[in-house]
Amino acid sequence: MRRLLLSQPLSVLTALSVSLFVALAMCTVPLLAVAGTESALVLGLVQPSLCAYAASAIALRYQNHKSPTLNGLFSRTIGLAIVLWLVPLFVLLVDSVRVRNCNPLMGFVSMLLGPLFGCVLASVVATGLALAQPRLRFLPLLAAAVPLLTMLRAAAGMYFGPSIFAYGHFFGFFPGTLYDQNLGIPQSFLWMRVASCVWLAGLALLCLSCLDELSFTLKRTPRPGRGVPFVLALTLLGLGGLSELYSDELGWSSSPAKIRAALGGQLVSERCQLYFPREWSAQDRERLAQDCDFRTQQAERWLGLSHPKLINVYLFRSPAEKYALMGAAGTNLAKPWRSSVYISHLGWPNPVLGHELVHVVAAAAGTGPFRVSGRLDGLWPNPALIEGVATAAAFQPQGGLTLHEWAHAMIELDMVPPLDQLFGPSFFEQQARLAYTLSGSLLHFVHERWGSKAIRETYRTGSLEVGVGESLDDIDTAWRSALKQQPLAASARDLARARFSGPGVLSALCPHTLAKLRESVQTDMAAGDDATAAASCLRILDIDPNDSPSRAVLASLKARQGDVPGAEAQLSQLKASNAAAPYIASVKQAIADQALRDGNYDKALTIYEGLSHEPVEEDQRRALQVKTLATRAAKSGNLDGERQAQLLFELLVGEPGQRSDPASSVFLARELRPLRQDGLAEYLEGRQLFFQGRYGHAAELFGHAVGKSLPTDELMAEALRTEAISRLAIHQLERAATLFQAYAKTGNAHRAEAEDYLARIRFMQGHNDTGDATNANTRRSHAAR
Repeated sequence: MRRLLLSQPLSVLTALSVSLFVALAMCTVPLLAVAGTESALVLGLVQPSLCAYAASAIALRYQNHKSPTLNGLFSRTIGLAIVLWLVPLFVLLVDSVRVRNCNPLMGFVSMLLGPLFGCVLASVVATGLALAQPRLRFLPLLAAAVPLLTMLRAAAGMYFGPSIFAYGHFFGFFPGTLYDQNLGIPQSFLWMRVASCVWLAGLALLCLSCLDELSFTLKRTPRPGRGVPFVLALTLLGLGGLSELYSDELGWSSSPAKIRAALGGQLVSERCQLYFPREWSAQDRERLAQDCDFRTQQAERWLGLSHPKLINVYLFRSPAEKYALMGAAGTNLAKPWRSSVYISHLGWPNPVLGHELVHVVAAAAGTGPFRVSGRLDGLWPNPALIEGVATAAAFQPQGGLTLHEWAHAMIELDMVPPLDQLFGPSFFEQQARLAYTLSGSLLHFVHERWGSKAIRETYRTGSLEVGVGESLDDIDTAWRSALKQQPLAASARDLARARFSGPGVLSALCPHTLAKLRESVQTDMAAGDDATAAASCLRILDIDPNDSPSRAVLASLKARQGDVPGAEAQLSQLKASNAAAPYIASVKQAIADQALRDGNYDKALTIYEGLSHEPVEEDQRRALQVKTLATRAAKSGNLDGERQAQLLFELLVGEPGQRSDPASSVFLARELRPLRQDGLAEYLEGRQLFFQGRYGHAAELFGHAVGKSLPTDELMAEALRTEAISRLAIHQLERAATLFQAYAKTGNAHRAEAEDYLARIRFMQGHNDTGDATNANTRRSHAAR
């Protein structure tokens, strides 16, 4: 073995050594430590150029062989490609003893379709170059440059085009974003590898038909008797070139024209060029236009910047459509250098539009070709500053708490990493929501304390210390002190512990398998297939026994299937593992739901009432309150009470496998009206219409509900909120403002949300006062497209 290694060109030993070093380095990062999509991509970026360099050296040396043959040469160069691929594959397979690989078959296929194809193609290209130009100076460097140039071409496609995915015959497939963990092997990648085979066959046949055996070099014309292989080679190479021309149609690339054609609708507003589904109504289009204009102005005022260009906003029907057209499913994103935003439809007002627009407006303070914050003129981005500024500027309450309240709770729980880790390369090692929330809270505090200039300087320089003019420790101390001075709800710590626990994207175990299983659980539960959903939960727990959310779902499913002892056993395990209180509360509620189904009203009511002071998020608390009302009505013993309980049961609990659709929910709420003196029935009916975008009808129903009053403060607050949004949607601005002012008095997070809506109302009133007829005509002229 030693003699064999020493007989190889230095370039071969170098390629093997670098491959081994890269594989060992990947073992230090859990996401890359096993054969999978990400590790295949890393090797696909590194190995083809190494292989091309070494293969060209082998080919040049082989030409001095006593009796060289093309088969002998290809066996050496392609053999090198296979050995080079096997080295890191073997390392990762050995490392899978330490780091579990939950889908080894998928990992092997990713390695096969990625770096192996790339190495083999690189070796064939390098061999052809060596045969065609054996005396060319720096031939190995030229051969190594070919894969690199194709990678640069793919990077240019992502930079100048809308897509964030990339396909390349050498490096394979780049899915685009780390946060989309539910990844597989797309069909378009398989078709690209068919095209790779066409290129391989065409190049090999070209070498065969044009090889001069005497000089062992390629000639410009086919040798006598090899016309058929030559014609076939040209045909295959032509097909390969044709596939590149039709890459949009084959799904290997995307373009604005392709996305616009798929969406079909477009509208120009004062600040935005909007592209959206063609089936949208005129009212939906106008609301989107107003939303984009308001959020753009809001971002400019917060940052103290202006964005002179129209912002291109692409709004997709679903994450699946967005993934197919530009490469991101669960992740919404912006390309500041293109003044473009790409988001999924998530209702109105869109909860992520403001965040993404901040990225575009902040480009005026960004640097480098990407117009973002970071070192080396933005070429080494700082994700904590990029995402933190957008989160801080939007400052949207989440889960019933503000960013500052969530951050305060995490400080109390000692969940906050040192700032040099959060704002350094360790950002992706933190749980995603934790990293976004903490960086957003801190930068919002910087804006409150030092103003927008400090934010702009921080973003421009990529350094908090430079932007603020204080040390990182002093900024950290001031931030923590300010947060601790604010009151914190008793439930906030438990809610934060549930919301922000878990690994970061780089350190997650089996992220793709777990993401697929979690999606399957949600899909099966929506379809009423509780048994399959429970089986998926068990598979998740087999991978990660400490996954409290999945154990809580499993326990709830067992309760809904009538297996209350099984649910209680899972509940005991949650308690034993010191799971966060919200998970325990969700299981108790599921057990109470089953008691309600079984007619055991005393047990159900005892659990429901006991949960009234447990830490649960706002929407769950409201549902819990209505279930409590239903149970009390069932215990009343009169016919009206039993009918009321039956209607509420069907609305909120239902039998296993049954779901209330909007139409039946409206019917059930109407049936409830004569049975109650308060406005609960109108509230429940209004919510169904609200979520269907029937804002006019919903507003009237919420108005009646508020007028009659509601049984709890939480339900009253939500009725005020949803009526205010509904009034805003139908341009009853004064009434909406009055309702938001009342809503602001019901809680700290509610006040922050109300202030945001009141700013929107002032914006709309200002535009109504100016009567911008020109802009209105522009909108109408584009609305029919």
